[in-house]
Amino acid sequence: MEMFGNIKDDETVVREVVEMLVATTVSNEATDETSEGGGTHRPAGSTIGESEAPLDDQFTFQNSYQKDAFLVFRALCILAQKEEGGPSNEMSLRSKILALEMLLLVLQSSSSVLQSSQPCIIVIKRTLCMALTRNAVSSNIQVFEKSLAIFVELLDKFKAHLKASIEVFFNSVILPILDSNTCAFEQKWIVLNTIAKILANPQSVVDMFVNYDCDMTSPNLFKSIVEVVSKTTRTTINENSPPAQKEKERAMRLLGLSCLTDLLQCLVDWWQVCEVQKITSDIDEAVEANEAPGDETTFEKFENLKHQKNLMEQGIQLFSEKPKKGLKFLQDHGFVGTDAIEVAEFMMKEERLNKTQVGDFLGDSDEFNNSVMHAYIDFLDFSSIDILAALRLFLEKFRLPGEAQKIDRLMLKFASRYLDCNPRQGIFASADAAYVLAFSIIMLTTDLHNKTVKNKMTKQGYINMNRGINEGGNIPTELLEAIFEDISKNEIKMRAGATALLRSRVTPGQGALATDKERRAMAALEMEALSETARALMESASDADAFFTPAQHQHHVKPMFKICWTPCLAAFSVGVQMSDDEEEWSLCLRGFRLGVRAACVLQANLERNAFIQALARFTLLTAKNSLGEMKVKNIEAIKLLLLIGDEDGQFLEENWVDVMKCMSSLELVQLIGTGLNSAMSHDSDSSRQYVLKATGGIDEKTLHSLQDALGETSSQSVVVAIDRIFNGSARLSAEAIVHFVRALCAVSREELSHPAAPRMFLLGKVVEVAFYNMNRIRLEWSRIWHVIGEHFNAAGCNSNEAVAYFSVDALRQLSIKFLEKGELPNFKFQKDFLRPFEVIMVKNGNTQTRDLVVRCCTHLVETHSNRLKSGWQNLFSVWTIAAGDSSMEIVETSFLTASHVIEKRFKEDFPSILDSFQEALKCLQEFACNANLPDMNMEAIRLIRLCADYVSENSDKIDEAARKDDHSHKGLTADQHVWLRGWFPIFFELSCIINRCKLDVRTRSLTVMFEIMKTHGKDFRPEWWKDLFEIVFRIFDPSKMDDHRSDKREWMSTTCNHAMLSVVEVFTQFYTQLSVYALPMIYRQFAVFIRQQNEQLARCTINCLESLISQNGERFTESMWEQTIELIRELFSATLPKSLLTWEPPNGKMPESNGSDALFTEQIVFCVVQNELVEAVSRIVLGDHRETTKSLQADGLFTQMSPELLLSICDALAESHKLAKQFNDNNGQRTLLWKAGLRGSSKPNLINFSQETRSLSAMLAIILRLLYDLRAQEIAGQISQRVLEVVSLALNGYGEAESDTRRTAYGPVICELLRECIALPTELLPVLGPEFPLKLCDLVVTAEGQQMRRSLADLLRRWMPPCSAKIPNGSVEK
Repeated sequence: MEMFGNIKDDETVVREVVEMLVATTVSNEATDETSEGGGTHRPAGSTIGESEAPLDDQFTFQNSYQKDAFLVFRALCILAQKEEGGPSNEMSLRSKILALEMLLLVLQSSSSVLQSSQPCIIVIKRTLCMALTRNAVSSNIQVFEKSLAIFVELLDKFKAHLKASIEVFFNSVILPILDSNTCAFEQKWIVLNTIAKILANPQSVVDMFVNYDCDMTSPNLFKSIVEVVSKTTRTTINENSPPAQKEKERAMRLLGLSCLTDLLQCLVDWWQVCEVQKITSDIDEAVEANEAPGDETTFEKFENLKHQKNLMEQGIQLFSEKPKKGLKFLQDHGFVGTDAIEVAEFMMKEERLNKTQVGDFLGDSDEFNNSVMHAYIDFLDFSSIDILAALRLFLEKFRLPGEAQKIDRLMLKFASRYLDCNPRQGIFASADAAYVLAFSIIMLTTDLHNKTVKNKMTKQGYINMNRGINEGGNIPTELLEAIFEDISKNEIKMRAGATALLRSRVTPGQGALATDKERRAMAALEMEALSETARALMESASDADAFFTPAQHQHHVKPMFKICWTPCLAAFSVGVQMSDDEEEWSLCLRGFRLGVRAACVLQANLERNAFIQALARFTLLTAKNSLGEMKVKNIEAIKLLLLIGDEDGQFLEENWVDVMKCMSSLELVQLIGTGLNSAMSHDSDSSRQYVLKATGGIDEKTLHSLQDALGETSSQSVVVAIDRIFNGSARLSAEAIVHFVRALCAVSREELSHPAAPRMFLLGKVVEVAFYNMNRIRLEWSRIWHVIGEHFNAAGCNSNEAVAYFSVDALRQLSIKFLEKGELPNFKFQKDFLRPFEVIMVKNGNTQTRDLVVRCCTHLVETHSNRLKSGWQNLFSVWTIAAGDSSMEIVETSFLTASHVIEKRFKEDFPSILDSFQEALKCLQEFACNANLPDMNMEAIRLIRLCADYVSENSDKIDEAARKDDHSHKGLTADQHVWLRGWFPIFFELSCIINRCKLDVRTRSLTVMFEIMKTHGKDFRPEWWKDLFEIVFRIFDPSKMDDHRSDKREWMSTTCNHAMLSVVEVFTQFYTQLSVYALPMIYRQFAVFIRQQNEQLARCTINCLESLISQNGERFTESMWEQTIELIRELFSATLPKSLLTWEPPNGKMPESNGSDALFTEQIVFCVVQNELVEAVSRIVLGDHRETTKSLQADGLFTQMSPELLLSICDALAESHKLAKQFNDNNGQRTLLWKAGLRGSSKPNLINFSQETRSLSAMLAIILRLLYDLRAQEIAGQISQRVLEVVSLALNGYGEAESDTRRTAYGPVICELLRECIALPTELLPVLGPEFPLKLCDLVVTAEGQQMRRSLADLLRRWMPPCSAKIPNGSVEK
């Protein structure tokens, strides 16, 4: 009415139309005639509204146009309710159809004014909905179709006001018709088209789910629609049916599939629209701003409601199986209370409970059940109605149980309740009478309506049966006759819907009606039942005012998809699998596409997996035995799967595996389809043989027959689709690309694992994907390479040489590309990227592959050495592994490259390679230890020496680089940085070379180690020296002294000797830095060496000790001297050969191996050590020359030691002398040892008595020099006593010597004693004791040799004058 030209003309048109419509409808509505003033004629120029005062009283309109429009609209609604009449009343039918068409046009073009007009809404609810309910079961297709079209418009535009009416229309009309087996095809077709229109509107579909499926008291409309529509798609075609019937069934199936695809499309559209418009964010922000903190958002509320409803339905289902278990479930979840009254109220109100189980529960004898039954019946109001009406009301909500006792309990309570509600009814004398009559009514119903009963009860028989039941009296005959008449016409039953009503009227054998006449009759009966039920429900719904919530949240579609995906997948799967109809399977494939799309955007992993795996099966690529069955639909399924990979790759996650398997199998299929002309085989076999191997069980004959069927797989569209997937990987998100490459590598591994013919199709694609994605940010790229790198690790170690070659070459190409990007300091991307080279070198034993890896690394150095940063670590690791290779070519190539890097790159840019410095030194160590190339060994050690110069020159840069890399050396000082990252690795690797290699290499390494110390030691910090000596002393590892080692003697005589001497030299050179830290460590090591039972090592150790003390003793502090003397005493004590005095042959039997020293090795070494220690101590303290007093004072370190320490040395010498004298005096023990095979052909003595005499000689010299040492005044008494003891030992030893050899050994001692006494000052001569002159007289007799006699004479000449002068005065004793 908005489009008009002249107001007067419009008024005239409106007036005429209104008068015509009203005049037509007045005669059909007696009730409306009264309310609207009857059918009187109105004067010209007036409108209907002007003469209808009651309408003005009820509604208010802004202007006359709105009032007239309302009147027209209401008139059309009333016309739509007209009875169609028979064939003779065509005008009535045409007017009804016209009214429906006009209503449809009005609703289709309705504006917001009409949609919000309360008068119109009331008319729609009370009139139009009733009309639609009547017309929706019309046999006239035009009426039926127009009515459903109007319903679609109401659902779209007025659903907020018609929640209850819509529920009734769906449950009582649309769904039952579609689910019916008897309704006409045309009606089902129109209904399904109606559903299709509804499902094409996303807002309507989501609103339906939110307001019905998420409502606790409403049916699951959305779920029911999906199930019914899905059912129509799974109807099987009867081959014996007429062509027309087949075409109808096909059309229904196609339309059902279209509905399901539209449903999935609307879910996807809803999600995407919400995503674009950000409806969710806007609503949530507004709600959160206005709601209290504890309030739920709209979506959460409906989500909780749906969850509660699911629990409720689960409990109702349990109740239908086991009532008590179901009731317990409902009580546990708070739907029902535990009180009997609460349970009874729930059973009264909840229509979804199984009526049979409700009856059984109420009739049970259990006390609680009985209480519930009483409360249940007490809720019923039987006031002012007869007993039959009361019984019908009582039995319409549940089904009577079959057990007589249960029925009895229910009827007893019913009779009691009926009399309570009707205390003044005046018919029944007591409740017993009502009880008996109620029972008789039940019996009458069974008798009259049970077809198995042959002899039906008569009216008089029924009256006679009830005589005398009223306390001896009779029930009024009129009542009994009325009951009989009512029951015979109207059976007592539960209140049922259309479907239940229909089933109650159809015999069991009528499931498949034989003739069209029977089918039409049953359809009419069913439609009548539908109309009856729908009309009653719609009348009650017209007054209902249910709240309708418009859906706004995008996440509502998630639970909707959970509901519909299973029926959709089943329908689409059946369609693709069973049908060769292109239109049908095309619809199904579209459904698969939309199902996957919906699952992807909704992140429904389980559903996505089900759709994609089902689609993958329909490609027939995964089942090689089915390749011969390949059809167009399977080719399209392949294309669709590839399309999904291209368009929905962001969401596929684990399902990328299915897409990758498809593409992997497709490559083989393409080979078959193109006639095997491809030369993709990477081994010596032909392509034909390659395919035969890769496909397993397919023989050559079958392979030839498949070519025609599979030719389409090589079409340009398929090839382009595959390329598009891999090219498009660069567009995937950070998470999606990880899933992509993980699936790609997993399927590629399966290709490579084929034992007969490993395939490299996807391995090549891995390389392509790596190239495409290399420009991603480093964080994303590192995650990608973590997967791809592991795959290259495995592929590079493949037993097939072609696969390994391809992998290594691909790595080389990728590395070149990656290195061009460069790397910032402190990052490790290159290290991660190049790690596969290292892994392949470790795990692949193939010489050719390892050679290729080495050459690739060399190529990287030659072309991109200036861009390498952290990648140097991997390269040096590769060369380290190559250093031990059996192929000399690999070793030499690796060494040449490594040496070039160290000599050139280290010199030019040492800080950039600092992170790989330790790997470089480790690499050089391995080259130095390769026994097959001696020249290379020496060159490697030279390069290590060169690295020491680099460290010395770049100390500041090392510290600067370390400070930038706080993660690696956090909290360390600058000195510690330089030591740990520079010097320590050098010395450590040199020590490893020393411990591993043969003599010439370790000697050179040892020399270089100490050269570096001597050259750069001036820059070393004290704490460095401590760590350094720990490294150095690893050379003297006790394991090297193992007796089972063949090179033990060589090791100790060369390396250990060299090392100890060098240690002493370094200590002497850097005494200032080392004196505090190193001396205790050196002494501890000396103590260890002495105990190793090796004579040569012991001699070397003592020589080193002597050298160290002699060269540095003058700078020793008192503390250092104490440590030194403590070590000397410890060595003396630990090496005393005490076992020589106590040894006895085992079991009293001499060993058989005469002449062998094996039994006495330790004691012999101890004897050597004792003798060497005595000589060393003598030289340290007294020097090498003792000819004159002057030389005695000039040589040795006597003056550097305190008198107390000198006495301590004398104690050690005394212990050594004592043990030697005891052994030499024990002739029997010496004979025993000689017989046991201890050294030589004569009886053993302790080194020809040298230990006995040399220790005494040294002790004598030290004690006598202490006599005139001014520092010893405080201990002069101790010294005097020691002098007497030592002089006595010397003279007695010489005098008591029995053999000439022993006396000869004592001769030098006596000569030295005489010389020392001659040199003593005159005032000290009495210290030698009063018996000394007498012993000199005895010596005159026994003295041998001219030198001894001359010295004795000189001493006597010097002694006699002072002695003769002092003897009379008694001075001698003093």
